[in-house]
Amino acid sequence: MNGLESASSGCTVLRNKAPRWHEHLQCWCLNFHGRVTVASVKNFQLVATMDQSQPGGKGDEDTVLLQFGKVGQDTFTMDYRLPLSAFQAFAICLTSFGTKLACE
Repeated sequence: MNGLESASSGCTVLRNKAPRWHEHLQCWCLNFHGRVTVASVKNFQLVATMDQSQPGGKGDEDTVLLQFGKVGQDTFTMDYRLPLSAFQAFAICLTSFGTKLACE
């Protein structure tokens, strides 16, 4: 399914929010507004992509629909909002723990 088909079917296409360069820290960062406190490769934020086929576009690339991140040694936090359900958000977050047998 291409982007136009998914847009016309009412689906929301999510993508990773792009990090911004932090001049003081000299690294790429995402703003978790204090909800994520430990750096991890598992930390992520998802936003809706803009729908270029509609006037004004559908989606807001600044509004985070799902964020997941580490807050302790074995503790993580998840924040989500509509259009995601709790089940969908949890399932997406579980995928960050997936490993490939060939890579271990």
